[in-house]
Amino acid sequence: MSDCPFCLIGQGEIDADLVAYRSKNVFVIPTLMQRENNPGHTLVLPLAHVTGLHEARSDLLQEVFEVVAKVSTAVKDAYRAAGSTITQNNGIPGQVLHHLHVHVIPRFDGDGFQMPDPGVSEAPRDARVTRASLLRKALTS
Repeated sequence: MSDCPFCLIGQGEIDADLVAYRSKNVFVIPTLMQRENNPGHTLVLPLAHVTGLHEARSDLLQEVFEVVAKVSTAVKDAYRAAGSTITQNNGIPGQVLHHLHVHVIPRFDGDGFQMPDPGVSEAPRDARVTRASLLRKALTS
């Protein structure tokens, strides 16, 4: 889908430096919107334009969640996180990008995590590139 930014990133047409990991059908990027106390919030997405869990083939879902498991371990090394929170939204009100994605949110002692978080803000591109690099290193070591 040509107007989907996630498809463009997955196809390598834009922001290739933000891709922290790529498998046969899945890629990983730091999310644009970040919580101040949870740096390294990451998305795991299929390369194919799939809009929700109900549309994904079972083998694709398996691969997506295998990568989610890898990322949830890697955020501990990449960001010194204590653990992670995993979420997935499926056509919720206010959702503007309709491409299946799973959130891996690094968690830290005393981070005050809440959903929704009114303090979520756009992370600068250089911070996202740095986080992608740290995560890429943790995923490949």
